[in-house]
Amino acid sequence: MPAIGQAPRKSRLRLLIGFAILLAYSTLILSVTLSPTQMDVNYQNAVLRLIEVLHRNGVPTWFGYGEVEFLANVAMFVPFGFIVAILLPQRLSALTVLVGPAFSALIENVQREFLSERVASLYDVYANSAGAIIGFFLAATLRAIVHSRDRKIVARAIWQYEQGLRPTGR
Repeated sequence: MPAIGQAPRKSRLRLLIGFAILLAYSTLILSVTLSPTQMDVNYQNAVLRLIEVLHRNGVPTWFGYGEVEFLANVAMFVPFGFIVAILLPQRLSALTVLVGPAFSALIENVQREFLSERVASLYDVYANSAGAIIGFFLAATLRAIVHSRDRKIVARAIWQYEQGLRPTGR
């Protein structure tokens, strides 16, 4: 048990689970991005039909296949950025804005050098980086919410202690 005023020790189990999740999700990203052929080849017609339906229901006609692909790349990297930001200590979590683009650039370079069926694209790096940065901001928001909640709980516990009341546990 830590002394009063000392922070509790970090949970190694939490970090181990977090790194396992990061490894699993990174493996998923690598399997999608480094497969010999693009994943959307089998689904291209379905995506085009979906875009037609969207256009008929008010989505502007400038929104096409390229925009869907860009948004899919953004969405794929949001969880990556979130996980990286949560695993890093809060004071270092901003490094996520470097880790995400670096991981994406590595993937695009591997595609360019070793996968002739794939097309490496700077736009993919932009989209993936945007997703990682969105994930970072979501993690930062979650941390701020939890920190605010924790401060209120501690303040209430201190007040109850000073009043001689039993803590409620909430």
